[in-house]
Amino acid sequence: MMMTSGMMTMMKNGMTNPNLVGIDYSTTSPAICVRVNDKWDIHFLTDKKQLADEYWHDPFLFYGQTLPKIQVKIARYKYISSWALDVIQSYDTAAVFIEDYAYAAHGRVFNIGENTGILKYRLLHNDIPFYEIPPTVIKKYATERGNANKELMLSNFITRTGIDIQDVMDHTGDNPISDIVDSYFVLEYGINNPEEIDCPIILDILNENDFCIPSTN
Repeated sequence: MMMTSGMMTMMKNGMTNPNLVGIDYSTTSPAICVRVNDKWDIHFLTDKKQLADEYWHDPFLFYGQTLPKIQVKIARYKYISSWALDVIQSYDTAAVFIEDYAYAAHGRVFNIGENTGILKYRLLHNDIPFYEIPPTVIKKYATERGNANKELMLSNFITRTGIDIQDVMDHTGDNPISDIVDSYFVLEYGINNPEEIDCPIILDILNENDFCIPSTN
């Protein structure tokens, strides 16, 4: 990705406490994972009102908000991007990692493209650097299988963190659990693989702040 004016400003002035962000973006239950020192904040939207709450299991904090019913699709995408931008800008964000499109996906994939495109535009407009990571790369990193299903991703999340998020949230359905899990692995991959991102400022931030996470792979 090209270096923006915002990135150059960060390099000149430094950041007091730079945070890195991982996003699993969707039209129904997007999740945003933020590394804050030795803690993890995970924000998510859900149409399941009973899950729109705060959950805590050290070192994780989960913040759920209700996604309102918005019939006009583009208005829904604008709402989601505004929520995401608010979350990102509430931290001293240095860079954002986003799970890229699943190009083999079927169905109304153009909705996914429109939704994510709005977020990318708003990140660019606000000089927030972002990097896209293919979902197969995330899955292989998390499970050693590029075609891993949601169950395997969840199982490896529990193994990696020692936290059964289903118990924490008292919920066994796919969403928003799978989105939360994916956002965590997107961020963990970005932190542990800066050489794949090929951006000097990220390498500097990671080195200066000891962000490396031991991998169990």
